[in-house]
This record gives sequence, C-alpha cells and structure tokens, in this order.
Amino acid sequence: MSTMEKYRKADEPLPKTYDAWQVFGAGIENVGKDGKPVTLELRPAKDNEIVLRVDALGLCQSDIKIINQGSSHARLRGRDLAKDPTVLGHECAATVVQVGSQWKDKFKVGERYIVQADIYYKGLGFAFGYLIPGGLAEYCYLDEMALDGDEGCYLLPVKPETGYSQAALSEPWACVEMSYNLKERMAPAEGNAVLVVTDVDADAFRKEYPAAQVLSRSLDGLSDDATFDDIILPMPSPELVNTLASRLNKNGVMYLLGSPSSDGTASLDIGRIHYEGIRFYGGGNDLQSIQQANTRHDLLPGGEALFLGAGGPMGQMHVQRAIEISSGPNLVVVTDLDRARLDHIERRFGDLAKQRGVKLVTLAPSEFESQAAMDEKIHALATGGYDDVIVMAPVAPLVPAAMAYAADNAVLNIFAGVGLGKCADIQVKDLCRGIKMIGSSGSRISDLRKVLEMVESGELNTNLSVAAIGGLNSAREGLEGVNDARFPGKTVIYTQIPELPLMPVEEVEDRIPELKGKLGPHSAWTKEAEEALLEKYV
Repeated sequence: MSTMEKYRKADEPLPKTYDAWQVFGAGIENVGKDGKPVTLELRPAKDNEIVLRVDALGLCQSDIKIINQGSSHARLRGRDLAKDPTVLGHECAATVVQVGSQWKDKFKVGERYIVQADIYYKGLGFAFGYLIPGGLAEYCYLDEMALDGDEGCYLLPVKPETGYSQAALSEPWACVEMSYNLKERMAPAEGNAVLVVTDVDADAFRKEYPAAQVLSRSLDGLSDDATFDDIILPMPSPELVNTLASRLNKNGVMYLLGSPSSDGTASLDIGRIHYEGIRFYGGGNDLQSIQQANTRHDLLPGGEALFLGAGGPMGQMHVQRAIEISSGPNLVVVTDLDRARLDHIERRFGDLAKQRGVKLVTLAPSEFESQAAMDEKIHALATGGYDDVIVMAPVAPLVPAAMAYAADNAVLNIFAGVGLGKCADIQVKDLCRGIKMIGSSGSRISDLRKVLEMVESGELNTNLSVAAIGGLNSAREGLEGVNDARFPGKTVIYTQIPELPLMPVEEVEDRIPELKGKLGPHSAWTKEAEEALLEKYV
C-alpha cells in the first residue's frame, strides 16, 4: 500500500498529542506560545464528538481580525481568550479519524469533509475557527453543534479524488459566490413596519398599506425612537434620506421613487449595508418599476465590470469568477495600488480570459500622472458606465467614487467589510438612477455546497487562488504574510507536514525537486503537486 493510500485510509493509531495554534488574546505575540504552536493532548472522542485530521487549511484575512481584536471580536462574544483560548482557521479540509458512539451510524473513519464555518445551534452562532476551535491544528474536535445544528450537519462530504487544497478553498469561494446570490426582499412584506413620507397621494398609500405610518415631508408626528422595515420616499430629498436612513431596521429597505427633489448627498452607514443588509432601491417611479429594476444581483451577462482594489486573494477570486462563468461580462477592468499583484492576475488569468473572449484590463496608479488621469482612463474603457462595480477595499469613501463609475441600474457590490458606523456621502441622484448597493458577510451552507459541486465537476479550479504553501509550524509566518499582503493569493497550510517552510508557489519546484513538472502554467498549484508533496513528507 502506497503512502497516499495509507494516508487516505486514516486508520493508523493516533498520536497522544497534537499541535495547534491557539490564540490567547489580541496581538500576533498571543498566537501560540513563544512563536510556536501549543502541544495539546489528543484525547479520545467523547460520545458526542468526532475527531478530524486537518489535511489543508487556507489562511484568511478574517483570522487577522481575530488576532487584532482578541476577546473583543464580535463573534467571540466576550470570551476570555487568556483563560479559554480558541484555535484559528475556518477554510478547512479534513478526514474523520475517530467517531464517538453517538455518531457511529453517520460517520466512518477515512471519510473526507469540508467545514461550513458559519454554524448555528439553537439560534446562536458558533462559528468554526471562532467560538468553536478551528483547523489551524493537526486535529480538531466537533460535536452536535456542528454535526446536528439548526441547519443539520455543517460538514459537507468530499469525493476521494478531490484535492485537499481544492476542497479547503471552497470556503472562501463560497463567500464570493454568496455575494452574487443574495436572497433579498424587493417589496414591503405583510406585517412589516412601513413608513410613507409624501405630500401627494397620501390616500393612495394609506389604501395600499393600511398599517403604514403616512407622514408629510415635514415628518411631523414621527417619534424619536420609531424604526421601520420599509421606508417609501417619493421625490426624495438628500435631507430626508439622510434623516431616515438611521431609522431602518436590520434588513430594512428604503424605496426612493422618482427623481430627487434637489441635488445633494446623504451620509449613509456603509457598514450596515454590508453587515446588516439595509438597502436603498431607486430606478423607478413606483414600487413595481423599482422592483423590476433591482432584481439582478449577479454580474450582467455580456456587460462591463469594474473591480476596485482587487489585487488581493479575494479580489482575484472575484476576477477569476467573472472570467470563468458561462454568462459573465465581456469587459473586466481591475485596479489595485500594487502593480505586481495586477501582473500576477494577468499571468494567472490572461490566457483564460482570451479563451473566454473576455477583455481583461488591469490599472495601477503608478501608470498615471494623477488620479484624475486614471479616473479618465477607467471611464473611457466602459461604453456608458459599468454595469457592475465591485469594491474590494474596506474604505467607506471609496463607495461614492465607485458609484461615479456606475451606469444606470448598475449593481455596486460592497464586498469588503467596511465597519459598522463607517459612513460615506452618497449622491441621492445616484440612488435614484437605480444603482443598487449590496453587501454580504460570510456564506451559507448552500453556497458552500454549490462551490464544492463546481470544484468536483471541474467547472471551478480553486487551486488557481493558491500563492503560497507551508507547514503547520510556518503558519504564524503565513498569518503575518496575510497581514502584510506578502503573497498575491491564498496561503495554504498543510498541517500534517509541520516542518514544511513557507514558500511562494513560484519557488516550489526549485526547493522541492520531487514536485518538478507537476505545477500548472505560471506555477499554478495542482492536485498532482499536492499528492507528490504529501507522498514525500507525511
């Protein structure tokens, strides 16, 4: 039996200890002990647990947020990490190595899975790699929270022939996929708290929404603490949009009917668009036409798409998706401050774009005398404004700049997580011309399942996202690399090869001769290279 066959069977005796990158508080110095992972007892699985061997793990910018914030991170709910540390890592491909008695009929040793990070149990979130210790370790434990949660089992089975890194990187790709597959409300729902602000047709609105609060534009009668699920605002003024935006409940919608009554901006909380799902819908004179104008959430087939600040790992995934999908845009324009990252995008995806008939253009400020000159070039590339603008930098003031590039009825995808309370001055006329601002955080298990199906059918090659590999002991260096934007794509940690040094994929063939000839074009990571790596080291 070959080394890889033994590895896949996963039925050999388990060690008595394992190493894990525990987090004891805020700051990179509190990841592990003395710069090294912590050695823990590998105890037998309890009746309600299974033990997973972690095979591959992708490092994520979200890991950096935990490191920076420590116990104050919202998803940790005040957990005292100094006394009760967690383990980082949620982009995880793993193999079952031990099964508690409660799960003997459901899980078998040797079965492979990926973990859906957003886990809900009895109505509460217990995300993997946050409250549930994650995969930046040689082994991890899961119990009924993940195995029988609110949505059932949060593990998705992986075919034996699928690569480990391919599977692990399905998780970040699911976050990308979800941002184009949002399920959103396009009209006031029965039972919603509705506010209508109008000086005309008040009786018509009262008839259509008998339970709504209907006020004049002076807002006389609006209580100080009143909030709403829906706000209907004909001929919106910047002042009213600015005043009422804070009155939207989570997942609330403001409908801006017709044209603005005057020019001007409203200060809108961009973080609430991303994290709380509030929306501002325009592009029509009545609710029906606004609904029709805002139904699209994916990239416009045959359209023109602009990706701002997209040189990083997640931005590259968006660009790859735009090029690979069968009904994607004809023009893909990508900007970033770092010309080297853009060069990486052109090397990695240029041939694919030509094969797909997609025009790929990359632009960096260093190529222009001024920002105005760069703006002029960006505008000139589109025939009449961009149908889709994707914002990949978590900077609120970038949003109004992005809207200036957008065509009427464009979709503005605020993918980067701008923090709650971070506001930007948005031209109300841009909202009224139907620019739809959307945002999302995390992913659903349905998105992860869809991405895994795409990976295993050959429709999506997640390995094109890999920029560096390393072993468990180099994971802290890898996290520092994520924070410093050292690599232009994803870093994958092979936890079962502790001593493997961190290295960019371009150096792999020179540093590991057994992998020579097994990488793809432009040093792309492959399943064949991964198998040779594991065959040599595990």
